[in-house]
Amino acid sequence: MTLWHVRILFLILVLALITPGTAAQEYHVRSAYASPPQPLSSIPSIPEEIPVWELPLGILFILVTGCTAELLVSIKIWAALGYRRVTRSNVLAQVVRSSVFSAIQKNPGIHLQGLARETRIHLGTLRHHLNMLTLTGKITVCQDAASLRFYENSGTYTETQQMVLKHLRNATRKQILGVLVKQPSAGRDEIAGLLGFTGATITWHMKLLEVDRIITIQRSGRIVRYVIPDNVNCCLNDYLST
Repeated sequence: MTLWHVRILFLILVLALITPGTAAQEYHVRSAYASPPQPLSSIPSIPEEIPVWELPLGILFILVTGCTAELLVSIKIWAALGYRRVTRSNVLAQVVRSSVFSAIQKNPGIHLQGLARETRIHLGTLRHHLNMLTLTGKITVCQDAASLRFYENSGTYTETQQMVLKHLRNATRKQILGVLVKQPSAGRDEIAGLLGFTGATITWHMKLLEVDRIITIQRSGRIVRYVIPDNVNCCLNDYLST
């Protein structure tokens, strides 16, 4: 409701008050001494209901203006919050949400804490915008044992690519996979020697890669070798070369 509508409503109410025939009924005052007070038992105990149209115009005016004021406050709050139906076509019109989506595009596989650092947005606000982006199909979420990973949902990334990108965000696993791409079927001690890590560290990371089928483990007696499947190797060649 605009200010112009409020003025029209106010003018109508004023005209109603000054229109002949709409004034309140005339009251006559007489002395109470002319009639003795009635006994308490004769006074009705239940009040009589009065229809709204029989109320004095002054009271009606107060009720109407009070409702109008409450309506205006509600409209102002509604407008201040910028409420509207969020759809896939307008979800990125919100500036903060658009920045979150851009950060996910630039960092596929990023997790919640990393996204908070990248965008400098409070976690509560960030979760709200991520939920809106997920509900409207703009992003997809990949969950592992440790965290949630976010990707643009436009058919850009296959499930294998999502898993590869997730592990490439870890600096240690990225180095390990880089060695395996250059030296297929390398063993644990060989990788540990090239990177300067302990054998236990290599084993721990290899178990994580095996769970997500980024590598397969081949054992021959006490010798353990790690092999990258062909579909994963294609992804690694694309991402490690950039």
